[in-house]
Amino acid sequence: MLRTTCDLRLTTYGLIAILTLFLAAGCSRPEANREYARTVMLMGTFVQVKAYTGGLSRSGVDRIMRDALKEARQLEERLSVFNAYGEAVELNTKKELKASPDLFAIIGTSKRMSLLTDGKFDITVAPVLKADGFYKDMPSGIRERIPDDDSGVGWENIVMDPADGMIRLKNNAWVDLSGIAKGYIVDRVSFLLKNKGVKEFLVNAGGDVYCTYKNSGENWTIGLRRPAERDIIMALEIKNMAVATSGDYENVIVDEETGEVTSHIIDPIDKKARPEEPSSVTVIAPTCAEADALATGMMAMGGEKAVALADKLKNIEVIVVERRGGEYRVSFSKNAEDFVKKRWL
Repeated sequence: MLRTTCDLRLTTYGLIAILTLFLAAGCSRPEANREYARTVMLMGTFVQVKAYTGGLSRSGVDRIMRDALKEARQLEERLSVFNAYGEAVELNTKKELKASPDLFAIIGTSKRMSLLTDGKFDITVAPVLKADGFYKDMPSGIRERIPDDDSGVGWENIVMDPADGMIRLKNNAWVDLSGIAKGYIVDRVSFLLKNKGVKEFLVNAGGDVYCTYKNSGENWTIGLRRPAERDIIMALEIKNMAVATSGDYENVIVDEETGEVTSHIIDPIDKKARPEEPSSVTVIAPTCAEADALATGMMAMGGEKAVALADKLKNIEVIVVERRGGEYRVSFSKNAEDFVKKRWL
């Protein structure tokens, strides 16, 4: 069976647009608090940091941004399952590793998100993705090591020991941090900016966003796109929160014989990929790692269950966009509409 594929990387491509709706404020910005931006290519997408200088010099803010993005690049190298010399691949190969604080933290958060989603978010689904034809652009030396059987699929196969920092993989499990790494790195960049005295900023890694506030209290305006399209269907007002969107159309495999489209969204319980039906889940959460992981897990759950779960969780809101019968339907968790500035759908 012939397939064409758009393979899964460490991160996904942008599903959220940062709207440039600060026209008058940007023009009248006092010299002491000017907006400054830096954009680099990381994690298979564009990563942008926007900040206001506040009481810092522009050169000082520039230096802090460069340091933060340097750390982001180092984290990408360490956590990417595509890097043969990274720590994630080392863990997968050895099955037992004394982890760095970052690897231990991100896997700990992953397990917590697995527990919250009843296993629908799971970083051990690599064998299923491989069987479905993903990872074709992964270095062959790494791809060949991913198990062909799915006996290790299940987040319970990851055992962590806080006492010695050891992580152990049971049943030949293989971890892929793609569903959370981008959000985790956004959080680390945000922490560094705050720690160095940058108070007003936004970090956008291809649609995974964390922002504080701007202009001494104003919200940032973030655009939500229609699934699989480019038009903006909703403008959100966000500050001191993170936003991430997952869609089942981002990375797909198309069967050239039947035209059937398979999404990269995996149900870890059934160990099957779901068919592509343009839809998306946007999560608003205190941290970007939580938003990123929950968006992925909630996609596997489906819209109705995603909203029900968000309604049970503190400080978590979700917006689900689904296409049914050619028409789009939007669903909100109980307080999600409070973040909506304007709707076009």
